[in-house]
Amino acid sequence: MGIQEYLFTGTVFFYCLGALAGVLTHRRDRLAGWFANLPALIASLLGFGLGFRVLATGEEARINWGLFIQDVSYHFNLDRLSAFFLLVVCGVGLIGVIYSIGYVKEYFGRKNVGFLGSMYNLFLLSMVLVVSAANAFIFLLVWELMAIVSYFLVSFDHEEHEVRKAGFIYVVMTHFGTVFIMLAFFILYRASGSLDFASFKGLALTVFQKNMVFILALIGFGTKAGIVPLHIWLPRAHPAAPSNVSALMSGVMVKTAVYMLLRLVFDFTGPGPLWWGVLVTVLGLVSALQGILYAMVDNDLKRLLAYSTVENIGIIFIGIGVGFIALSFGLPDLSGLALGAALLHVLNHAVFKSLLFMGAGAILQGTHTKNIERLGGLIKRMPYTAGIFLVGAVAVSSFPPLNGFIS
Repeated sequence: MGIQEYLFTGTVFFYCLGALAGVLTHRRDRLAGWFANLPALIASLLGFGLGFRVLATGEEARINWGLFIQDVSYHFNLDRLSAFFLLVVCGVGLIGVIYSIGYVKEYFGRKNVGFLGSMYNLFLLSMVLVVSAANAFIFLLVWELMAIVSYFLVSFDHEEHEVRKAGFIYVVMTHFGTVFIMLAFFILYRASGSLDFASFKGLALTVFQKNMVFILALIGFGTKAGIVPLHIWLPRAHPAAPSNVSALMSGVMVKTAVYMLLRLVFDFTGPGPLWWGVLVTVLGLVSALQGILYAMVDNDLKRLLAYSTVENIGIIFIGIGVGFIALSFGLPDLSGLALGAALLHVLNHAVFKSLLFMGAGAILQGTHTKNIERLGGLIKRMPYTAGIFLVGAVAVSSFPPLNGFIS
């Protein structure tokens, strides 16, 4: 194996080790907090290094751990697009793990910290595998792992009725979207005769097949991304989850759907007609507008941030939609600019939204309330948190010179 294969295997191994350590030390909260998070820290560093290497060199990483079903050539593959999203996953994951070491102390003596740490590792692992899967069967397998693990994390405080309700709505909506993704892959499989992503490239699809794959994928991945009107799970699930999990869900998980939508259009179906771009742009505009309107009137701090994620996903979809429109008019330079802006906002939103959710977690631990109306004067009580939260607030408000303004 080359260095890239070693980095990938090491990333997977240490996330699995962290998950196992969380289970084995679940009776000792302090040990569980460290033993689950330290392997995740190493795994995130290795994954970040792998993503950076592929982006810098352009050399694809292909990993095959043995064939166990027909039509699988390479189980996992990393090109520059998937490496970019791997950087986002492991970069935010790295910060999230460091934050979690202190954050989980809130649960000592009353919740299973080992279980939380184990699921946190598996959640990060599933997202790494989602953006590197090179086969439809493997992709759906790890996509389902991501859905199930994130359901357990959303429902971690299951003693509360609202948390159980949020978990139920989330698991129903995520499986609703998965059905449409499976149908899109089925059409591609029937046309290619293989489940391998490489066989989906350059397919001679009919216009009807091409349009059906796009619509099915837009519904399936749009549900996971939280695009309006498929967003109903997002403002319920993200606030219900522990704040270290909310940071990953809002900052990273919803972007895996953006990754796969781009992969499907540019690798599998090829650019489509004008109405594809118009539809994506309109959905983005509606999501951005509705998300920010709801965020402005909500007094629950974490739900406000969740609605802000709906808005920012809408902004990302606007960039993608404009890119599609430009391609339909034969303007590749304009398309590249729009899609580049969308990808830059994927990164920037991951940074400032995870920062804000972690700040919200610190505020919740310090005050035991998410009601903004009862949070006056915190700058005196929590000056460091206030300063860091202010940076995130300025970034999410798109004020110059911070990253939200740039993208």
